[in-house]
Amino acid sequence: MGLRTTSPSYMLNCIPPEGAVPGPEIESRSAEEVQAWAYEQITERQLREVKAIRTEECDLRREYLNTAFTDLILELQEELNDLHQAQLYGDDNAEERERLRQRVEELKIRKAERLKELELMMKLTANLPDLLTEALIAPAPVATVEQLPSKGVPMRRDDEVEAIAMDVAMRYERSRGWTPTDVSRDGEHYDVRSEGSSGEKRFIEVKGRAQSGAIVLTGPEVDKLRQLSERAWLYVITFCKGERPRLRIIQDPISRLNPEMLYRQIQYLVEEGDWTRQGEEVEAPSRTEERGE
Repeated sequence: MGLRTTSPSYMLNCIPPEGAVPGPEIESRSAEEVQAWAYEQITERQLREVKAIRTEECDLRREYLNTAFTDLILELQEELNDLHQAQLYGDDNAEERERLRQRVEELKIRKAERLKELELMMKLTANLPDLLTEALIAPAPVATVEQLPSKGVPMRRDDEVEAIAMDVAMRYERSRGWTPTDVSRDGEHYDVRSEGSSGEKRFIEVKGRAQSGAIVLTGPEVDKLRQLSERAWLYVITFCKGERPRLRIIQDPISRLNPEMLYRQIQYLVEEGDWTRQGEEVEAPSRTEERGE
């Protein structure tokens, strides 16, 4: 159907147009088609996940209820048996026996009710999701990546370069004995979350250039890197299309760099002379070296 999910935080990178923008020629989808696709691809998966969690939760509660109620009923039943035994020896306490008998029956009823509530908790259903609104997102006018952009015109990413840069960053983290995870499509506003053996973490923004030069950060990326402070890292990979890309890593980059607004608080430019003075240049193993060939 040509649909896919994305994080709502993607909208933070978007701004309303200053004037009329011609819409692209795309196939329109009815609300019913979108709802049906969302139900199948999103709602049903969420329902399965919730059912699995609810089943585990109910199993634990059922085990606890059975144990707690059974132990309490047995304890009261033993007291009731003692009273029946005492009655045989002339020590009759009919009022206390009746009280214990009623208490035992009440507990049995409460146990059955609580177990019935657990069964109701397992009856999960899902409705069609509501379609709240629609938005058309179109690219802004762009300057090519390897040109020096003019103020007021956003730069365009090069997907091939970015893929190479991500690969270099991931290989470098693995060479350090850390475990990197690509979160670039998760709406986190950084690209890699890497964890060391003792639990320490790096939250890494990756920027790649085909040659070298200025880099661009989005507004949400700047905010996230600032928020993460010393846990944030900027990895700049240059000469991505060459035989040996170069990697510079910078900790807590926002406190060390001077991003300059490039486009309406959406993109910020960091000059080459700025980021090359910070951090350190490190070696990332090539694919061949990583495989041990």
